[in-house]
Amino acid sequence: MKMNTTKFVAAGLLLTLAGCSTSGLYKTPIEDRSTVAIPDENPSVVTAADPSIGVSVTPVAPIQIVRSQRDESIEIAPSVPVAPTSVEVQQNPAIVALLSSAKQQTNGGDLRAAQTSLQRAQRIAPKDPEVYYSLADTHRRLGEFLQAEQVALKGVAIAQGQNSQLRRLWTLIASIRNDSGDVEGADKAAAIAKRY
Repeated sequence: MKMNTTKFVAAGLLLTLAGCSTSGLYKTPIEDRSTVAIPDENPSVVTAADPSIGVSVTPVAPIQIVRSQRDESIEIAPSVPVAPTSVEVQQNPAIVALLSSAKQQTNGGDLRAAQTSLQRAQRIAPKDPEVYYSLADTHRRLGEFLQAEQVALKGVAIAQGQNSQLRRLWTLIASIRNDSGDVEGADKAAAIAKRY
């Protein structure tokens, strides 16, 4: 019995070794590194698309705001207003109702309920600057200054071309910064608000 087991194991090993020595159906992938790609000297430079291939690029927003979490300075890329006059946007009836509800909740002193209503409105209409203004103001009233400013800056990005909304949002940002003790930042935001 022991002899049969030994023959069986030996035959299995021979078959395994035979399978390893023959070339199989699949080949091991090999990465070709014979050519070296030269990286761009400055990857932040934007190269224009070739118009002959039918590609056009439209910027999402003409203003770029860069702000660090810890650094209190703000860098704003120069922008040109899209339209000299404000653009009126038709609001969704559900948004109007949620904004009205949030205003009543705020007047009643229930800021957390107002915040919940405004976050719901934000999910329904993520491109409505009025929602961002109200939500940022609610964060400000709750003392959540960093969140308030972030929401207001998002509203600024969305409100491009709506000068009256931009003026309101930058005025609110000035108020948020003033309330948080950033007087210099508040002055900068107030100066930006005067441009609109």
